[in-house]
Amino acid sequence: MPIYEYQCPDCGEVISHLWRTVAAADAAAAANTTPACPACGQSQTERIMSQVAVLGSLGGLTPSEQAGVRAEDNRQASFQSHEEIKKLQANRQKKNEAKYGEQLFKSSQK
Repeated sequence: MPIYEYQCPDCGEVISHLWRTVAAADAAAAANTTPACPACGQSQTERIMSQVAVLGSLGGLTPSEQAGVRAEDNRQASFQSHEEIKKLQANRQKKNEAKYGEQLFKSSQK
């Protein structure tokens, strides 16, 4: 079951959509049918390239978790200095390295 990301051309919202099969996703693309934007209601969203996520026991983030991280980064940027954000990101990286192993984490950053 593939998960594809779509972006709204009107408001810029990025959404994840789970298709039951690759064939269903291909059929929807051929019919020019995409998920509607939950933020503004735009009926036609555009499929975008997603980051690769390692799921399961190896760790990693799902597309919706990645979106949450991006949203949190944007929220923090609105009221924190650039230096504070870099410090928080470094702390997050240390936690991920400790949890998932330094090699796995570094290889996923390339």
